[in-house]
Amino acid sequence: MRLRLHHVNVVSDNIAELLAFYQDVLGLKQMPLPPMIDHVGHEGDGADGPGDEGWTDNVGFFEAAEDDQLQIHAGRRQAYLGPLMGHAVNPLLTGHFAFRTDDLDEVREELRAKGIPFSDYGEWAVKDWDQIFFTDPAGNVIEIHQVLR
Repeated sequence: MRLRLHHVNVVSDNIAELLAFYQDVLGLKQMPLPPMIDHVGHEGDGADGPGDEGWTDNVGFFEAAEDDQLQIHAGRRQAYLGPLMGHAVNPLLTGHFAFRTDDLDEVREELRAKGIPFSDYGEWAVKDWDQIFFTDPAGNVIEIHQVLR
């Protein structure tokens, strides 16, 4: 089971302020969004811009390394996302950090074998990303995802 850090997700109730901080204060380059799926299953192409009524105004991805392999994902806090979707873990309440793997089924098996409960979100936010979320003993939310091709 090979894991590599992929992104850190930060959340705020004021998304405009959060996006401006990472872009204007820290000088991080905002990336085009990949094809996205909103939390009720509507597909989006990631092309909605500021001022559009599209739900993608609630998120921004930033380059955190030169090779685009480490990212900051900034999004609007969604306090009730987990319960609304029937999951125990809510990745958009306090944020999370994420690992990418090439074999998410192996990760699922390892977690089950070790008695670690997880919420299996499947492909729910980013098109072609299969995602699971769980917490460490201190309550920090961890995502592990696999890119589906």
